[in-house]
Amino acid sequence: MIEQNSIETAKKWILQAIHDKNTAKAVLLVEAYDTAAFLAHQSVEKLLKGLFILKGMKVPKHHYLDTLADKLGVLEEIRDELGDILSDYQIFRYPDVSGDIPYLQYSLEISEEKIGHANTIFDRLRKYYEEIL
Repeated sequence: MIEQNSIETAKKWILQAIHDKNTAKAVLLVEAYDTAAFLAHQSVEKLLKGLFILKGMKVPKHHYLDTLADKLGVLEEIRDELGDILSDYQIFRYPDVSGDIPYLQYSLEISEEKIGHANTIFDRLRKYYEEIL
Protein backbone atom coordinates (compact mmCIF):
# COMPACT_ATOMS: atom_id res chain seq x y z
CA MET A 1 0.00 0.00 0.00
CA ILE A 2 1.24 3.50 -0.83
CA GLU A 3 1.65 5.91 2.07
CA GLN A 4 -0.77 8.84 2.17
CA ASN A 5 2.03 11.41 1.96
CA SER A 6 3.26 9.71 -1.22
CA ILE A 7 -0.21 9.94 -2.72
CA GLU A 8 -0.40 13.62 -1.83
CA THR A 9 3.04 14.27 -3.31
CA ALA A 10 2.15 12.38 -6.50
CA LYS A 11 -1.09 14.34 -6.71
CA LYS A 12 0.86 17.62 -6.57
CA TRP A 13 3.11 16.50 -9.42
CA ILE A 14 0.20 15.33 -11.54
CA LEU A 15 -1.97 18.39 -10.93
CA GLN A 16 0.99 20.60 -11.86
CA ALA A 17 1.48 18.47 -14.96
CA ILE A 18 -2.15 19.04 -15.97
CA HIS A 19 -1.76 22.77 -15.32
CA ASP A 20 1.40 22.90 -17.47
CA LYS A 21 -0.41 21.09 -20.30
CA ASN A 22 -3.31 23.53 -20.13
CA THR A 23 -0.93 26.48 -19.97
CA ALA A 24 0.84 25.20 -23.09
CA LYS A 25 -2.39 25.67 -25.01
CA ALA A 26 -3.01 29.10 -23.48
CA VAL A 27 0.38 30.54 -24.50
CA LEU A 28 -0.41 29.80 -28.13
CA LEU A 29 -2.61 32.89 -27.99
CA VAL A 30 0.47 35.10 -27.54
CA GLU A 31 2.38 33.19 -30.22
CA ALA A 32 4.90 31.77 -27.72
CA TYR A 33 5.14 28.57 -29.73
CA ASP A 34 8.49 27.48 -28.33
CA THR A 35 7.17 27.94 -24.79
CA ALA A 36 4.08 25.91 -25.64
CA ALA A 37 6.26 23.04 -26.88
CA PHE A 38 8.45 23.25 -23.79
CA LEU A 39 5.41 23.19 -21.50
CA ALA A 40 4.04 20.17 -23.35
CA HIS A 41 7.33 18.41 -22.62
CA GLN A 42 7.31 19.57 -19.01
CA SER A 43 3.75 18.39 -18.49
CA VAL A 44 4.62 14.88 -19.65
CA GLU A 45 7.79 14.84 -17.57
CA LYS A 46 5.89 15.85 -14.43
CA LEU A 47 3.17 13.30 -15.14
CA LEU A 48 5.74 10.53 -15.46
CA LYS A 49 7.55 11.63 -12.30
CA GLY A 50 4.24 11.69 -10.45
CA LEU A 51 3.71 8.10 -11.55
CA PHE A 52 7.14 7.20 -10.16
CA ILE A 53 5.97 8.47 -6.79
CA LEU A 54 2.70 6.55 -7.05
CA LYS A 55 4.68 3.39 -7.68
CA GLY A 56 6.88 4.08 -4.66
CA MET A 57 9.93 4.62 -6.84
CA LYS A 58 12.60 7.30 -6.47
CA VAL A 59 12.11 10.16 -8.92
CA PRO A 60 15.04 10.39 -11.38
CA LYS A 61 16.78 13.75 -11.67
CA HIS A 62 16.85 13.98 -15.46
CA HIS A 63 14.55 15.05 -18.29
CA TYR A 64 14.68 12.07 -20.67
CA LEU A 65 11.06 11.18 -21.25
CA ASP A 66 11.77 7.91 -23.03
CA THR A 67 13.99 6.69 -20.18
CA LEU A 68 11.39 7.72 -17.60
CA ALA A 69 8.62 5.94 -19.50
CA ASP A 70 10.77 2.85 -19.95
CA LYS A 71 11.60 2.61 -16.24
CA LEU A 72 7.89 2.97 -15.47
CA GLY A 73 7.02 0.22 -17.93
CA VAL A 74 4.76 2.47 -20.03
CA LEU A 75 7.06 3.23 -22.97
CA GLU A 76 5.23 0.99 -25.43
CA GLU A 77 1.93 2.73 -24.60
CA ILE A 78 3.27 6.18 -25.47
CA ARG A 79 6.35 5.65 -27.65
CA ASP A 80 4.96 7.28 -30.79
CA GLU A 81 3.81 10.43 -28.99
CA LEU A 82 7.04 10.78 -27.04
CA GLY A 83 9.15 10.72 -30.17
CA ASP A 84 7.92 14.13 -31.27
CA ILE A 85 8.51 15.94 -27.98
CA LEU A 86 11.76 14.41 -26.73
CA SER A 87 14.09 17.18 -27.91
CA ASP A 88 12.00 20.19 -26.91
CA TYR A 89 13.52 20.45 -23.45
CA GLN A 90 17.06 20.73 -24.82
CA ILE A 91 16.14 23.10 -27.64
CA PHE A 92 14.24 25.45 -25.34
CA ARG A 93 16.78 25.48 -22.51
CA TYR A 94 19.96 25.66 -24.57
CA PRO A 95 19.82 28.02 -27.57
CA ASP A 96 23.09 26.70 -28.99
CA VAL A 97 21.96 23.06 -29.23
CA SER A 98 20.27 23.34 -32.60
CA GLY A 99 21.03 25.13 -35.82
CA ASP A 100 18.67 28.07 -35.33
CA ILE A 101 17.33 30.29 -32.58
CA PRO A 102 14.86 28.09 -30.66
CA TYR A 103 11.78 30.28 -30.97
CA LEU A 104 12.21 30.44 -34.74
CA GLN A 105 11.92 26.64 -34.99
CA TYR A 106 8.33 26.52 -33.81
CA SER A 107 5.04 27.48 -35.43
CA LEU A 108 1.43 27.29 -34.33
CA GLU A 109 1.00 24.01 -36.20
CA ILE A 110 4.11 22.42 -34.69
CA SER A 111 3.20 23.46 -31.16
CA GLU A 112 -0.41 22.33 -31.52
CA GLU A 113 0.84 18.95 -32.67
CA LYS A 114 3.14 18.66 -29.64
CA ILE A 115 0.33 19.63 -27.27
CA GLY A 116 -1.83 17.02 -29.00
CA HIS A 117 0.83 14.39 -28.29
CA ALA A 118 0.91 15.44 -24.64
CA ASN A 119 -2.89 15.15 -24.47
CA THR A 120 -2.73 11.65 -25.93
CA ILE A 121 -0.09 10.63 -23.40
CA PHE A 122 -2.22 11.90 -20.53
CA ASP A 123 -5.23 10.03 -21.92
CA ARG A 124 -3.32 6.77 -22.35
CA LEU A 125 -1.84 6.93 -18.84
CA ARG A 126 -4.99 8.21 -17.09
CA LYS A 127 -5.75 4.74 -15.74
CA TYR A 128 -2.63 5.01 -13.55
CA TYR A 129 -3.51 8.32 -11.90
CA GLU A 130 -7.23 9.09 -12.22
CA GLU A 131 -8.00 7.42 -8.90
CA ILE A 132 -6.00 9.98 -6.88
CA LEU A 133 -7.43 13.14 -8.44
